[in-house]
Amino acid sequence: MTGATDPPRSRRVLRLIALERAGRGLLLLAAGVYLLFHLNSDFGRLGERVMRAIELDPRRPFFHRIVAYLHHLHASELRVAAIVAIGYGVLELVEGTGLWLDQLWAEYLTFELYELVHRPSVWKAAGIVVNLVIVAYLAYLLRRRVTSPRMLEPKTPSERLDELSP
Repeated sequence: MTGATDPPRSRRVLRLIALERAGRGLLLLAAGVYLLFHLNSDFGRLGERVMRAIELDPRRPFFHRIVAYLHHLHASELRVAAIVAIGYGVLELVEGTGLWLDQLWAEYLTFELYELVHRPSVWKAAGIVVNLVIVAYLAYLLRRRVTSPRMLEPKTPSERLDELSP
């Protein structure tokens, strides 16, 4: 885990990365929610308007193909894209929060996501899912421990033996 022994410059870089991840996560969440609430919109027309606003000609072959593709999007495709955007946005927010709080797991998550994006495989995706399940389970245990004052008290050896016996 990064901590007080890390140089201040290293901690600042991690904080900048954390802000970038959190910003990207918020944008992905916003895009996903927008898509969910606009499943029947004509994104081709929206694409044309945006291109004209930034002075691009949507009739040029490359841009025309993009607009034509956007015109033919189905609601089911938009729903999948929205769910993926929301899921990835949540993951980016978790990663950014972990980096901001100097958590080592967040640094590993950054590396795993980089690997998955640049060299995708089913095994890497499964590894991330397993790691997320482990983190969720550990968070559940920690929450349970914190809410139960009895679990925070030190135990005597006889109490430990009592827990082990059926």
